[in-house]
Amino acid sequence: MRRHGSALTLPIVMLFLDAAMFFFIDWRLTETWQHQAFLAVVLLVGLFFWFIPSLKFFTNRYELTSTRAVVHSGLFGTKTDEVPWGEITGVSISRGVTGWLQGAGDVQLHREFGQDLVLKRVPRAKKLSKELEQFLGKRARTSGVRK
Repeated sequence: MRRHGSALTLPIVMLFLDAAMFFFIDWRLTETWQHQAFLAVVLLVGLFFWFIPSLKFFTNRYELTSTRAVVHSGLFGTKTDEVPWGEITGVSISRGVTGWLQGAGDVQLHREFGQDLVLKRVPRAKKLSKELEQFLGKRARTSGVRK
């Protein structure tokens, strides 16, 4: 599972503005070094405001397995934070106005000990939180029967 696709809106707008800036300004430059310097600036702006956020979007993800919840984060998704379902005591969501309109939100998995695990800007957050609550309820009933 990934963040809501609206996270790519700003990088795409920045790419469009970067390309428009190049298209409207480059032909007015007269010297070769000006073209090269301007191209370098345009490429750096594209790198920092489009490529890196897009790379981060596509490499960061959330895994919900039958035994644990895992968040892969960082620029290349190399940092992981795992929580076994046995440590989770509850689920809640928080949404702003834009998240509410898009159906997205932050799903917080409350841990018994330690810091909560937050799944940021998850699509269909309300549905996911209800399913996770049902899953945790079934786990609690089945673990109670075994004891």
